Amino acid sequence: MSDFHLVDPQGWEYDLQSVYSAYMGYFQLHGVLWYDRTWGQFFETFEQFLGFSWPVITVTDIWTGRAHIATRMTSIGAFLKMIKTRFGETLPQVDNMLIIQPFETSQRHLRTVTDWSTYKKLHSTLPAVALAAFKARVRSGDPKAIRELWAKKDKAFLAIDFEWSERNDNSCLEWGYAAVRCGHLDTAGAWPPVPDVNYRKGHYIISEYVDKVFNKLSPTVPWQYAFGESQVIPKTKLPRIIQSVLSSLVSPDSETIANNLVLVGHGIQADLQRLEAMKISKSSHHRSSRYTSTLRTRISY
Repeated sequence: MSDFHLVDPQGWEYDLQSVYSAYMGYFQLHGVLWYDRTWGQFFETFEQFLGFSWPVITVTDIWTGRAHIATRMTSIGAFLKMIKTRFGETLPQVDNMLIIQPFETSQRHLRTVTDWSTYKKLHSTLPAVALAAFKARVRSGDPKAIRELWAKKDKAFLAIDFEWSERNDNSCLEWGYAAVRCGHLDTAGAWPPVPDVNYRKGHYIISEYVDKVFNKLSPTVPWQYAFGESQVIPKTKLPRIIQSVLSSLVSPDSETIANNLVLVGHGIQADLQRLEAMKISKSSHHRSSRYTSTLRTRISY
């Protein structure tokens, strides 16, 4: 896998292992004595099939979310042409190969698989490929991905909302949140959760501005909020409160495990920028780890 080129994923539609499997099925169905043919060496094992040197990329299927090592029809055609040129026999293009529709649209790394060791190394990256695509689907608001995320019952969901002054966008007037710890509630037998009973909620009004600063375009009504009982606090304490809420919910992720916290909000990118400006990190014990680098799985509506 030493080559390093970028290619458009469009057209990379055939799972490589399924190409080999499809031909073995074809031989069985039609009584082709492949083991007696001079070209039969390429089908004795999957590793020998890989010896042709297959150009591949890793992509996920847009419908199933599964990651695949995919090749193109032109490469399959090149393989069939090699059989005809070297051995004088024609193999058909079979129709029972696994066809995928790549979810990814940006360019992908082109690799060349020549043996089992190379294939195995590339195959070991598929969980990370699938996770990256899943996170992208969640960020884009894909309903199927969000339902799947919720149904796993192993994440914490956190909905947040800021109200900022229209006259001074550095002045936060209110902040509210609602959180649900799915794994905890499922273990406790409280699934599906009831928002009024099972959600953790909080609403904080900044004392310096309450009853003094009012928005005109989006009027603020600080005493009629949906995030639970209101508390009046000094503006200097808001970052500490937000930090404590996040620290109680978030856990770090890895290359193959999705984050524990799913952030939900309206216009979430603006909220992320505000949190970054407040120097909010994932843990009060790890100030150098910024919020945006740890909460990579998030939902935007």
